Amino acid sequence: MNERIRCLREEIGLSRAAFGQKIGVSGDVINNLERGRVDIKEPMIKLICSEFSINEEWLRNGTGNMKVQTVSDTMEQLKKEFNLDNFGYNLVYQYLKLDADQRKSVRDFFYNVVDSEMLDEDLYGEVPKTPEELEEQFPPVKPDQEDAG
Repeated sequence: MNERIRCLREEIGLSRAAFGQKIGVSGDVINNLERGRVDIKEPMIKLICSEFSINEEWLRNGTGNMKVQTVSDTMEQLKKEFNLDNFGYNLVYQYLKLDADQRKSVRDFFYNVVDSEMLDEDLYGEVPKTPEELEEQFPPVKPDQEDAG
């Protein structure tokens, strides 16, 4: 466990003093823990795991992943995998924060707005793709033409 504490500290790039400060002890205490001069007590294990999102099983026995997968980690993974912009990221995050009944209400609202048959259609098939195509279909109106109409 001593070696894993050192490994963790080095991986997150903290000095012994900075690591200790995060969990409320001095750098000397961390030095003694890493060198095996003192036993690592239960409260210290809990503090380290809590503060740094560390898998307790890994810290105690070296099994499993070092880091606990957090909601932030999962959201960042989704953002990368699906190339989400900030709006998409926030939309997914806010939706997931809703309780089950609220999510059901959002889904029901969505399906009422977008008829299920429309989901299979190309909703934007006839929409001009460029400003030039838009102006060709709908030429700009000149100010003197407005008065004549």
